[in-house]
Amino acid sequence: MTPAPPISRSTTTLERELGRLRRVHLIQLLRTSSDHELSVLATELLRVVVEARAIRASDLASTLSVTKTSISRYVNEMLRHRLLIQRADPSDGRATLLSASALGRRALEEQQAKRNAVLAELCSGWPDGDVETLTNLLQRLNDGNQARREKQQTRC
Repeated sequence: MTPAPPISRSTTTLERELGRLRRVHLIQLLRTSSDHELSVLATELLRVVVEARAIRASDLASTLSVTKTSISRYVNEMLRHRLLIQRADPSDGRATLLSASALGRRALEEQQAKRNAVLAELCSGWPDGDVETLTNLLQRLNDGNQARREKQQTRC
C-alpha cells in the first residue's frame, strides 16, 4: 500500500476553503428559481444525462458518486416532471436508458445561464487570467479526484 502524502498547511487551508464553497452561501447563490427549480444534484444529473445522450441509472449513480437509491428517487421525480425520458436499452431489453427531454434540456440551459451569470458577477473584478487559472486548477483537482475514484473502483 502506498503511504499517504504528507498533509501540508496549504492542503489544510484548501480543505477548509472547499468546505466554505460547498456550504450554503455559494449553493444558495447558485440555486435560482425557475419553472423547474433544480437542486444542485438534479442539475448535475441532467448535465451528465445530456452529455451521455443516453445512460443507465446505475451508471449515472456511479458517475455522480451517489447511491442507486438516491438516483432512483431523483430519476423518478424528474420523470414525473417530464425532464427525463426512459426507454428500453436496445442492447439489453431488461435494462432501461435515461435521456433528457426537450423540457429537461431547456431547464438545464436555464440553470446553467443563471449560474454562469452568478459566477460572472462573483468574478467580475478578477483579471481574466485569474479566472482561467482557477478554472485550470479546478480541472486538475477534478481530474485527480476522478483518477482516484477509478483506482479505488478497480480495487473493489
